[in-house]
Amino acid sequence: MLVFVKADGKEGVAHFDVIYTDETPATWINSAREAQESGSLNFYLKAQVRVPGRYVVTGRIDDARGQPFALLTFNEEVKAGEQEFKLHLFGALIRDKRPAFPLKLRDVEAFLLIPDKFPDRLMMPRRAGIVHTSGSYSAESFSPAEWSSEERERHLAEYGRDVSTARIELERLGVR
Repeated sequence: MLVFVKADGKEGVAHFDVIYTDETPATWINSAREAQESGSLNFYLKAQVRVPGRYVVTGRIDDARGQPFALLTFNEEVKAGEQEFKLHLFGALIRDKRPAFPLKLRDVEAFLLIPDKFPDRLMMPRRAGIVHTSGSYSAESFSPAEWSSEERERHLAEYGRDVSTARIELERLGVR
């Protein structure tokens, strides 16, 4: 689909692929919960998974004033059967930004990623609007610790190697 756009005297074209499949890999179970765990706040959404594989789930968090606060994601392999998708809200973010509680999880979208195929995903039904409202918490009850994960450590090591390589190259060129 092509969309022709005109705004402020400028024109442009946007291209969208619109794909419809009637297959639904998983369905939501109208159940959501939260848990304060390891210094962070996690939101859990249940689904009945028919097709196992890598699921990507996103949900938006607004604070009590309706201000957008965070975008939470889940991106993991999931088995068939009743499963919970964990959307992680990092504790240090809560401590640093101090949102007004309760927080509202809204507009959850999810799909099964299908590598090396077109279309590359099977969509789950969108959960529009507020899906879950959290309890109220003190910002101090969350951990101030830096985020840590295997992925982060891997990226930091790679960046460290890039910096070392750049330093060696600059020294070779006589740049200080």
